[in-house]
Amino acid sequence: MSTDREAVVWTRLGGTPRRMGRVYITDSECRFTYEDDYLDSGLPGLGIVYAPEFFGKTTIAMQRNERFDLLPPLQALVPPRNAENFQRNLALKYLASKGATGLGGFDADWEILKVSGHGGIGHLDLFEDDARAQAWYDSVPAHELNAISDELSFSLKEFMTWFEDDIDVLIQTVGPTPSVGGAIPKLLLSIPSSGWDGRIGLPTRQKTPGVTDIVLKFEQTNRYPGIMELEALAMDMHREAGFDVPRFWTCQFKDMSALAVERFDRDADNAPLFTETLFSIIASGTPITDNYSYRYDLIAQAIDTPTVAIATDPQAAKNHLFRRFIMSALTGNGDLHLENLSIMQTGSIRRFTPVYDPAPMRAYSQHDMLAVMSFGYYGDIPPGSNEPAGFAEAVERFAGNCGLSKTRRQDTVNQLLEVTRNYEARVSALATVPDMNKERLINNVRDVRDKLG
Repeated sequence: MSTDREAVVWTRLGGTPRRMGRVYITDSECRFTYEDDYLDSGLPGLGIVYAPEFFGKTTIAMQRNERFDLLPPLQALVPPRNAENFQRNLALKYLASKGATGLGGFDADWEILKVSGHGGIGHLDLFEDDARAQAWYDSVPAHELNAISDELSFSLKEFMTWFEDDIDVLIQTVGPTPSVGGAIPKLLLSIPSSGWDGRIGLPTRQKTPGVTDIVLKFEQTNRYPGIMELEALAMDMHREAGFDVPRFWTCQFKDMSALAVERFDRDADNAPLFTETLFSIIASGTPITDNYSYRYDLIAQAIDTPTVAIATDPQAAKNHLFRRFIMSALTGNGDLHLENLSIMQTGSIRRFTPVYDPAPMRAYSQHDMLAVMSFGYYGDIPPGSNEPAGFAEAVERFAGNCGLSKTRRQDTVNQLLEVTRNYEARVSALATVPDMNKERLINNVRDVRDKLG
């Protein structure tokens, strides 16, 4: 017989810890109710669809299903049930060191949430109870920045390839730090606000002058050789194209290539900003199961939904979506799914976040696809036609669904073609990417340019 579970959701939105509400999990449902005091605060809530102004004191209820045991904004706090997920393995190893072994399924998810469902990406902090929340917020250790020491030479590199069994030294060095979902090993850390200099600390929990929070991403050389160098180039290209891109630094963590990316979900005082992925937003109102089981055209349609304001300026958001898509195609990303697109809120303004995770995944055969989601009936037969839509035709149709005129569409495409005209040469000049991966990426990008041109 199962037992109902409950927990509390807190947040540091606005810089002050406060309880947002309480979550209950039964065999069949996940329920959440806002606190009266939180409703009076006027702050954003769990997510855009589950906003306080829509629900007030009414309990939000969702039937549990194969993909979501929790409301989507809370499910996002759980590392996926993937045997190769670094973040999940790290949390489970930490739990095992505390005597919690043999965990599986939602039992494992729940225990992971209780120890690492707070302080992560975004604005939501989940705790087992209020006492643990208060203790976590009140017992903030003095922040320290420490140089990466020789203690880490125990074989951290081997662990990143999933063959190292003992991570005690890693836990002792960086602590049971919260982490970010995804297959690429990542840790949430902090560095000097001036930038990467080889010193790291735990993520901040309060205003910490002189320190900025980062996501530190490690290269899995056996699986994605050169990916950190490729992602850094893609970040540069997006910035040159006029996109908002966070600060980042290529670096070495001992003998591993890494990329330190400044977090945009924290303000200048290290307080969280409201941030929610499109996957969480869409899944909160539409029965989807995966972060790629949707269409780009439907994202544009969702942005235009009048009852739920995903973005303060819908047309600007649709312009951004179209530009991101074209830029992804021109840099060989192909992996622009719903979890790689997020909305943030500062003050009363909701907009797309800065660019993140734009790695040119088409350099690797296992991820060589033009687009992870469909657009403009590409490859399918549009209504009223007898032939499948080609790439250029599908782009034109997608632009129309984003509200772009023919002139605006062509100007956008031309501008991004110009910005990326030296991309092939810059890929060729990379030092750590194998020639076969360079060739694959360059050929794919050249094909896209020919079709757009």
